[in-house]
Amino acid sequence: MSAFIVFFGRGGSSDLERQLDTVKIAIGGVVLARAGQAGFSRLYGVTNDEEAAAAFRATGAAILPARTEPFHFGQELSRIVHEKKLDRVCTIGAGAGALLTVQDLQGLREDLESSEAVVLSNNSYSADLVAFTPASALDAIDLPATDNPLPRRLHQQAGLSSRQMEKSAASLLDVDTPTDAALLARHPRCPAELRDLPAWQDDLGGRIDALMRIVTTPDKELLVAGRVGAPVWTFIESQTACRVRMLAEERGMQAAGRDTSGEARSALGFLYELVGPREFFAKMGELGDGMLFDMLVLFAHLGWRPQAEERFASYLFKAERIATKPLREFTEAARDAPFPLLLGGHTLVSGAFWTMVEAAWAGHPEL
Repeated sequence: MSAFIVFFGRGGSSDLERQLDTVKIAIGGVVLARAGQAGFSRLYGVTNDEEAAAAFRATGAAILPARTEPFHFGQELSRIVHEKKLDRVCTIGAGAGALLTVQDLQGLREDLESSEAVVLSNNSYSADLVAFTPASALDAIDLPATDNPLPRRLHQQAGLSSRQMEKSAASLLDVDTPTDAALLARHPRCPAELRDLPAWQDDLGGRIDALMRIVTTPDKELLVAGRVGAPVWTFIESQTACRVRMLAEERGMQAAGRDTSGEARSALGFLYELVGPREFFAKMGELGDGMLFDMLVLFAHLGWRPQAEERFASYLFKAERIATKPLREFTEAARDAPFPLLLGGHTLVSGAFWTMVEAAWAGHPEL
């Protein structure tokens, strides 16, 4: 028997954060329901939120309150494994897996159940979905505060063999920002339960349409900057009609703690320090006809750690909602850039980008 566990905790009290939480709760419910259909015999939702608990309970999941304060992913997971006597476990954060089908999850379960000592993940460097057995391997590792480094620790410290899921929009997309949510809604396989959720189409839809047209147009050039992995680069080479200029920096930054230690360094960060926000985006416009920007690498280089409310406002180009002057000036310059631009985090240059390319070739917008 295998257990499937979805974790959800609210990001904050601002309207932008709560709107994203609504999307993430809906995704968590969809994924739990599909996991049950895929044959996972025990479903759990780990949350202290009443709205999320109701949504997860409706799928047949048992609700387990989180007990750590502040929340510690590894300690919570270890406690659940011991209390429920689990041996084969798949864990995912609410927001990830929206495009995973019942067949995808069934294949994951069968792979898990046919193995004796393995960890499967969507990304071994920075995971959102992790399936492993035996669950007792948690006793042999330094329990991580977040899910991102779990597969590497299970492999390196507990000796489990490590395998990654096939890379796709379904395996890589984790809706962690308003930008991710807006792109999910454009994908042809977006579940019907999620398609009509409020996902900032009024704010970002025009930008997304323009970037989709670039992706499918020869002789155009797209600039992609941030934590881009080799699988995404390979996908881009074969699945885009345009040229792509890639600036890949600081892959694994968060899992390694370089964003909080002050060690993160970015070539674009050095440029930004030299020329300032307006000239920075003018230079970016010389490198491509449009841009996808994992801006958190730049922020780590600059030592910026904006709260989620202001960070979300920046993703949405709402400079008027940002009190912090350097971030407001960055956002104003990004908003006024004379080329289509999307801002986001790591997912923007991995699963969300993959999602956008698939959606573009599916005819969104009409070509």
